[in-house]
Amino acid sequence: MLNTPLHISDDLLVKYMLDEAMPGERLQVQDWLKADDGNRKYYEQFKLIWDKSQTLADNITVDEDAAWQKFKTHIRQPPTAEKIPAKTVGFSMVRKLQVAAAILLVALGSWWMYNTFNRPAAIAMINKQSFSNTLVDTLPDGSIITLNKHTVLSYPALFQTKTRMVKLKGEAFFKVTPDKAKPFIVDAGNVTIKVVGTAFDVKNYDSTTQVIVESGIVLVSRGKQSIELHKGEQVFINNNTAVFEKSKIKDSLYNYYRSKQIICNNTPLPDVIETINQAYNAHIVLGDDALQHLRLSTTFKEESLETVINIIQQTFNLRVTQQGDSTILNKQ
Repeated sequence: MLNTPLHISDDLLVKYMLDEAMPGERLQVQDWLKADDGNRKYYEQFKLIWDKSQTLADNITVDEDAAWQKFKTHIRQPPTAEKIPAKTVGFSMVRKLQVAAAILLVALGSWWMYNTFNRPAAIAMINKQSFSNTLVDTLPDGSIITLNKHTVLSYPALFQTKTRMVKLKGEAFFKVTPDKAKPFIVDAGNVTIKVVGTAFDVKNYDSTTQVIVESGIVLVSRGKQSIELHKGEQVFINNNTAVFEKSKIKDSLYNYYRSKQIICNNTPLPDVIETINQAYNAHIVLGDDALQHLRLSTTFKEESLETVINIIQQTFNLRVTQQGDSTILNKQ
């Protein structure tokens, strides 16, 4: 039988189509139609069957009760070879629908199959948000995500469409379960990242988006522009420019929130300071242009911010001063 969603009965829909529904019933159906596009699609298909049923019912002679019983028999068990004697009778409007349903059994079956396997159900959306700590979670398809601090990821409780779409604001690392038939797509504002099965990092903030690929292939798009990234490549996209800045990954600083380490291997000091500021929610400033050219080789593994600053100070013989919430580094 037809499976009407959201508790609107088929009988009520018939009354509504025949303009026989009470005012309260009409309002109930109208609210139901407005509530969801799928409801209106259901109604339109239901009405199509009704219209066809009238045409068929006006041109057939059949015992209405026997036809309805035969229809129910088809639903519960395989059809038999039983013959039902025909006779000409008058039809009520509801009975016309019943007889037509028996005649259109195959069409109804196809329509039910279409709705069952093609109509997306109303799936709840899940919002994962990290605050002052990172967050690790598993998506419905088995993909593993790691959210950096102050990040929001939204995704459906089930991936039922032809793609696996998630929305990101902030920074996250994705280890995607391979599925060539259902691409994984990250909606990062005005930038879209599409993969099949790979591992990559996305940093999406107000003015820029950065995508770093650890394995596999990633397609990054904005409007009509797109660029393909392979393992060891990254791209910077600035909202204010049309240029995609593609380059090789030079270090693993981006990985600090997953590895809990800041690994410096002859890394420019400005890059190190930027990562420290992100990791510790600090505001360290290089007060001398000469410090821009210094490079650092060391590993910080969950040391306190004070210890990190002391190591940098002693390594380069710097002077450290405090101005409000800012820590200023200068040459001696």
